[in-house]
Amino acid sequence: MKKILVCNQKMFLTHDEALELKKKMDEIDFSNVDLIVCPSYLNFDVFKDYKLGAQNCFYENKGAYTGEISAYDLMLLNVRYCIVGHSERRNIDTNEAINLKVKALINNMMTPIICIGETKMDKDLRRESEVIKKQLYSAIDGVLNDEIIIAYEPSWAIGNGNNLTKQEIEDSIKYIRKLLDQKNITNYKLLYGGSVNKSNIENILTDVVDGYLIGNSSVDSKQLDYISKCIK
Repeated sequence: MKKILVCNQKMFLTHDEALELKKKMDEIDFSNVDLIVCPSYLNFDVFKDYKLGAQNCFYENKGAYTGEISAYDLMLLNVRYCIVGHSERRNIDTNEAINLKVKALINNMMTPIICIGETKMDKDLRRESEVIKKQLYSAIDGVLNDEIIIAYEPSWAIGNGNNLTKQEIEDSIKYIRKLLDQKNITNYKLLYGGSVNKSNIENILTDVVDGYLIGNSSVDSKQLDYISKCIK
């Protein structure tokens, strides 16, 4: 089975820059990965030829929620995946809100990409296991055997060049898998993310994960090409 490669473009690209990246991506051979592109809302049209994911959603289908975009509306745009619980949003979204978003996505026939991971303080206090368990179980509360993707992204390793060792990644992924097994959850994939780039991808490749979630490197065509070719 192909490894999943999720590209979280965040808010890096203007519409014109997205068009330029799309031209370069069309020349890359992605046949060995299951590619999911998560552009900004404004750039969905640019990447419509790829599997589309959103970077966030709201948990109500309709209503007076200024500035929000519902899972229902995303589904109508043929968006089939959505990131929830990213560390860059966890200071805004509570665990309860993340759980509501997960359920809204599933109810609208979409697959949530649920981000979990400890902060630098959690790591220093050796609370990684406790934090991961709480974030995971709260996010999937009420989920039966619907398809979900879990992305382990320790926030202290995002966007700063820091990274876990291959062994640390494998230990954390195995722990998450154990937690899911304890809840009898079987329809899932496990990804790793956190400053994944062409400088470290070969050092962290492992069969323990089902794929990778990348951020900054997803808007650099040369890095994207290199990373996708490394993943087998």
